[in-house]
Order: sequence, then C-alpha cells, then structure tokens
Amino acid sequence: MKNIYMVSLVLALVAVLSVISVSAVPVSIDEVEVNGEEMIEDVDNRLDIQRGEEIEVKVRLNALADGEDLEVEAFISGFEHNDRTRLSDISDVFDVEADTTYIKKLRFDLSELVDEDDYLLRVIISDRNSDALIENYMLKIDVPRRDLTIRDVVFNPDNTVQAGRALLATVRIRNSGEQDEDDGVKVTVSIPELGVSASDFIDEVESDESTTSEELFLRIPVCAPAGVYTARITAEYNEGFDEVSTTKSISVVESGACEINAQATGGKTTITFSGGSQDLVAGAGGAAYPIALTNGGNVDRTFTLSVDGVSSWGTVRITPSNVVTVGAGETQNAFVFVSASDDAAAGERTFVVSVKDASGNALRDLALKANVVDDGNSDFGDARRVLEVGLVLLVVLLVLIGLVVAFRRVRGDEGEESQTYY
Repeated sequence: MKNIYMVSLVLALVAVLSVISVSAVPVSIDEVEVNGEEMIEDVDNRLDIQRGEEIEVKVRLNALADGEDLEVEAFISGFEHNDRTRLSDISDVFDVEADTTYIKKLRFDLSELVDEDDYLLRVIISDRNSDALIENYMLKIDVPRRDLTIRDVVFNPDNTVQAGRALLATVRIRNSGEQDEDDGVKVTVSIPELGVSASDFIDEVESDESTTSEELFLRIPVCAPAGVYTARITAEYNEGFDEVSTTKSISVVESGACEINAQATGGKTTITFSGGSQDLVAGAGGAAYPIALTNGGNVDRTFTLSVDGVSSWGTVRITPSNVVTVGAGETQNAFVFVSASDDAAAGERTFVVSVKDASGNALRDLALKANVVDDGNSDFGDARRVLEVGLVLLVVLLVLIGLVVAFRRVRGDEGEESQTYY
C-alpha cells in the first residue's frame, strides 16, 4: 500500500513538472515603460495619456530558458472602431537564449475618436504552443483641453482646375478637445506657389462635434503653368495661439489666354489663342490656328514664333512671318497653318507653338491639338474630288463654247462688210 502511494506521488510530481515545463513561455517580464514612464502591474495608480498621441511601449524581458518563435504584443481593447483601427502593435518573431535580457519596443497611435475613460494596456508574450504570459497595466486616456483636427477638404472642381478659373474649397473641422471653440476658428486655404489664398471664419465648433466651413473662393492665375501644386489648409483657434494644418494636391491645366508681365516696358503682353482641336484631312488642305499678340507696353516689341511636334506627320508655316513686331498698345495676329501628310495616320496630334521675346526668352508655350482624318476611305473626300474634276471640265467646256461663239460672230461680221463694200 505504501509503495502504491509513493508511486502515485512520483507520477503526480512528474505530471506537474511536465506541465510546468511546457505550459509557460520561458521568459519573465522585468519592466514595462509607457512613454518613458515605468509601469506597475495591476495597481490602481493610472498613467494619464492623451488621445491623438503615439504610445511607445518598452518591454524588458529575461529569458529563463532557451525558446523559439516568441512575439510580444501590446494592445488596448474596448475602442469602438477597433475592427478598422487597432490600438495595438506586435513585434517580429524572435528566439531567446537562457540568462539573456531582451528589449522590445512597440508603438501605436491613440485615435482622437477614443472615448475618455480608464483602459487596460495588455502586454502578451507568446509562442507557438506554450501558455502566454499576460500582464495588465492601468491607463487613463484623457482628452486634450483644446484640440482641433482637419477631417476633410473638398475641392470644386474636384482636384483639377483650369488656369483662370475659380477653385472652391470647403473644409471640415472636428473638435476633439474638452473645450468648445466658441471664440471663432479661422480656416485658410492657400496655394503658395501661385500666390492665392482665401479664408473663412467658423463661429463655433463644439466639443466632440464637426463643422464644415463655407465655400472658400480662389481664383487661379490665368498664366499659371500646367502642373500639380500643393494646397495648404490651416485652422487657427484659441485666439490664434494654436494652429493645425494639412496639405492636398491640386492639378492645374493651362488656359487659352495668358497675361505675361513685361517689366522692361512697364506694361504687359497678352497672348490669346484657341486651344480647341481642329480636323486635318490627310494630304488635303490644312487648318489655321490664329494667335493674337497684344503689346500693353509703351515701346514696340518683337516676338518670335516657332513650332515643334509637326515634322513627323505634317508640315507647318507661319504667316505673315514667324517674327512679329507689335507696336505699343497694338495687337497683331499671326496664323499657324498646319497640314497633314498623305501618309499621316489618323488620330489626335499635339504640337507646341513657342512664343519668345526679342532676347530669346520664352514667354509661353502654347499646346495646340489637331485631329488627323484619313481621307483615303472617305466618301466625302471622293465626292469632293469628283466635284473638283467636274468643275474643271465645266470651266473648260464653257471656255470652248465662248471661243466658238466669238469666232462665228467675227466670221459673220466679215461677211456683211464684204457685201456692203461691193
């Protein structure tokens, strides 16, 4: 009986030891810091942190034995939108060696939408098969006294505007602070590269509420080069002592008319052209693109026009000349005639007319478009050629008839004179 008791005791001890050896990860947590502050597990003294900030969790581990495929995770549960924005971070998988200290740093952002309340920061160390090591630390997520965020910016037209046109912007502001912003919020939208801006005042933004500004009007300069520009959006609050900002990209496409400052003459030059596409029948005729140059200065100015992008599919000429002299306060027109070659493939073409001043300085590059139409299979083209040939034959026939009639009249007159003479 005594032997049976001893055997049972030994088996129980073996079972306990085996469970201990396989049930826990082979590490202990020596220290946990949150934003540089040492934490104590399961105590009521909470660490106050503010939402909208980044949390850094530093975990100091001591390996009790060799281990493989461990990972450290820190997370906060109970956030309304945790299924979309997790309040957590996890380390890479790593191995440990006995009697070695490891430090793992984890970071995650506290959304400004997190409710003000008490939470548990859970630190979990786990591997593939062992029981996880879990420790809990008390946190108090607080709300900043004043905190505005720019939630959204809407442009009209949406993200693309033509030079010379209006750009409308509305800005949505959220107050994530404890205090109502009832002393006014100044919202400004600007494009520094273009030198334009617009502002609006929002009278009040209540705590935990969002408000949208009125439409802000910006006029894009008519000479703004095509490209992508950075729009800066700012909101000033707390009597102007605090500010929040963000940026958004806006695309600008060039306009059909541009005013260029001519500082040397004390005036300005206006270049007007039509940016519309024109149809060109391959091998037949062409199209004229008028360009008007207005000299607003007090002395005569000379301009040089050049064309690039036509030689591979057509021909081009400029009348009356590619060098145009415009008197002070006058306007001169130049015409760019473009024709498509017989073998030009159908499709849209883009070419550039460069306008330079007398010193060779580029004033403006005008992007023009032509739509090449293949006339080889065109019924209209065939009918046109038939009409042209028929018209030529008709003219020849009329000339012949006129000659015959004139000849007969001359012969008739000569006969009458002979009879009278005799």
